[in-house]
Amino acid sequence: MCEVLITNIGLINLRSIKFIQFKPCKSLNIILGHNNAGKTTILESISLASSSKSFKGVDLDSLINNQSKSFQISIKSVQNTLKSSITIEKHLSSAKKLLINDKSSSTKQSLLLLPVLSMNFGYQNIFTQSSEHRRNFLDWGVFHVEHEHHSTLKDYNRVLVSRNKALKTKNHDVISPWTNKLIELALKISKRREDYFNTLHQSFSGILTRVNKESTGLYQDIAEARLSFFKGWEGDLSDVLDINLNRDIALGHTSVGPHRAELISTTTSGAIKDMASMSSQVILNLCLSLAQSETFHVKHKYKPILLMDDLFFGIDNKNLEVVVKLLNESEQQCFLSAPNSFKDRVINMRVKPKGTIYQLDKDIIRADED
Repeated sequence: MCEVLITNIGLINLRSIKFIQFKPCKSLNIILGHNNAGKTTILESISLASSSKSFKGVDLDSLINNQSKSFQISIKSVQNTLKSSITIEKHLSSAKKLLINDKSSSTKQSLLLLPVLSMNFGYQNIFTQSSEHRRNFLDWGVFHVEHEHHSTLKDYNRVLVSRNKALKTKNHDVISPWTNKLIELALKISKRREDYFNTLHQSFSGILTRVNKESTGLYQDIAEARLSFFKGWEGDLSDVLDINLNRDIALGHTSVGPHRAELISTTTSGAIKDMASMSSQVILNLCLSLAQSETFHVKHKYKPILLMDDLFFGIDNKNLEVVVKLLNESEQQCFLSAPNSFKDRVINMRVKPKGTIYQLDKDIIRADED
């Protein structure tokens, strides 16, 4: 079986953690602990090793333990039979160092080597976050299908900035070349996003159908949940830009294009963010992440690593059983953080998590054997 797995995690002076090293299991790794014990920090370290970014969107210097001047993250992994190590070092007021197998490397390489999907219902709820967050969600998936997508996005953003500057000159001859370049890149980006969305939506619908069949009556508010993709304009882009030119000049920026794309989510009664309950939104966020994981699997024949921070926040026991069942069935390595009370809730559940529950306290992480 093809797979990607983290085999060892080592952290030094990352947030409140001074030193931790542990070997996770191949399936569900559920990390329990009190507030500020470092549960989220462990998940955050995996995200950092993959993308060189915190899924909380904070500056890397702020992650350094306040009693130190640097942090280090060391992740050992295996992708199919290929063993690798990723190390990130960050010193105060200096650039980060990213090493793969002890050699200086790029974020693109670490993204490919360690594909990671992260979810936190508190600050990564895809239905309540910004449209930029939803575009990033789509672009993560597109990148893992079309690896040059990241470079195309960078080129588009540079051209967009240049066109916006040209708009402020109000000179059509200055604006026109940038418009032509923008159209060329915009069509590439939109085609990739649309193709990816169609596959993603098919997987999402299939997962949601399973949830509704297995949980009769629990999810009536989202039984008809639907996703649609708006590419950022309607009609022919060249015509739309031409029609909007005087408006764009007045605004000083480009009002249509892939930078205005949106992932739209609705139920029969309105937008999911407004109409679905908290528990239902947790389930839908998870279904979307699992759909993205399945779409990734179609291309690569293995699944990415899942990070679920505070997944159990605001969810009742019946819905929690469905969440655990979905994760058990996903057959991939997952890292989840949860409060200590999760253990008491598991005792009364019919569906038990397939994996290992860890207890984290004062830089000591151990498998719970109760």
